[in-house]
Amino acid sequence: MAGGVTDRGKVQHSTQWVRPKSGRALLVRELRKQFGQAARTAEEIAEESLAWMGQVQGITLPGCVRMSVPETSSRRYAPVRRRLCQITAIDVDEDSEVWQEFGLAVLQGRRLTRWIYEIYRQGGFASLTELAAWANLTPTALEHRLHPIRALGIWLPHVGGPRADQQHLALEPWLIQRYLETGDIAAERALLGITQGAWRRILRRFAEVAIHPVSAAPLIGYSRVETQQLQALAVEAQQRDHMAGLLRELMRDAFTSYRDPAEHVAFSPAEGQRYLEWLGQMVDELGLRSLGEGEMLFYAMAANEGAGARMRSASIVPVRLQFFTQEDALAGYRGASRRRVFEQKVGRIRRFATEAWEQSALLSLPDLGLLMGMHTAAIRRKIAAHNDAFVPTRGRIWNIGARPVATRRLRMPAATVAGD
Repeated sequence: MAGGVTDRGKVQHSTQWVRPKSGRALLVRELRKQFGQAARTAEEIAEESLAWMGQVQGITLPGCVRMSVPETSSRRYAPVRRRLCQITAIDVDEDSEVWQEFGLAVLQGRRLTRWIYEIYRQGGFASLTELAAWANLTPTALEHRLHPIRALGIWLPHVGGPRADQQHLALEPWLIQRYLETGDIAAERALLGITQGAWRRILRRFAEVAIHPVSAAPLIGYSRVETQQLQALAVEAQQRDHMAGLLRELMRDAFTSYRDPAEHVAFSPAEGQRYLEWLGQMVDELGLRSLGEGEMLFYAMAANEGAGARMRSASIVPVRLQFFTQEDALAGYRGASRRRVFEQKVGRIRRFATEAWEQSALLSLPDLGLLMGMHTAAIRRKIAAHNDAFVPTRGRIWNIGARPVATRRLRMPAATVAGD
């Protein structure tokens, strides 16, 4: 028991240095600083703003990346019939919370299911071998992460997987059905890595499909299979006395996530217009950063912020990172030993840190831990095992930490802007 508490404390200490650099946290900071909003109100407006930004064409939110995936579930044709799909490779807020509340193994499983359904909703099918590589897992480790989910009877659409049928629900419909039956899904949330915030969003989307099954599904991004399953569950919910009231309440609040954030009651008309203009500038900046396949934006602390920099006031900048490359694949599942990912892990750690450094930013070990889905201690061991190649982390550059690492003097890179 004591060991578990210690581990949880370490994770909390680690993630607390990453979450302030999420898009949501940066919005909250500006809403409080520039627009004088209270903390709770700023959180609400930030959530609405992110949902609104997600509907804007031509921009890619930080943490999202376009990847080539199979457009067929056939093992035979999956290698050659491909399409580009956008996945949320890293969701700093949710991933940090899942890790802190449920543990690293659950976070890894949560990322896998998130990628599987995001790909399917865009007309593709996930290759489990490729997903394992993205997650820095061997195929065996991936199966261990997915086994508890399969054991629940949840349908996972992927290459070589079973077709959808009436007996097996997709993840979100399965959760809704379980909630309708028992009224309590705490154990299921812990197993699947569904935070309270994520569960509230699932309930809201369920209500939106119940109200407007035709218009809501494309807006939310559900697949046809998920929409049909949720529609059937909505009919069932309306026939249950103990659920009818909840469903009506959810229906009243439906679509608030997609309204213009400037219309929030906390804003006066003038303030709302000023905030929308500021948010528009942020959207324009994201739209200008044309990302190639496999590239994503990630927020990091500026390289000139010294060891004593305070997170609340430090300069946080977006950097362009290559999420996964052909070199990674050759070091992992396409290489000589597909069941070893050590070299792939080392290569990705080095590349993430170096790419940020070249853009005048520095990644910390907690940043790298969240990017890689690994404990910071494991990141440190990987770096130490290949000490012949310099890895410019924030701790190494500024000699932060209990055991400073001797490094050669490096000149600060010339100021650059991610996307130039």
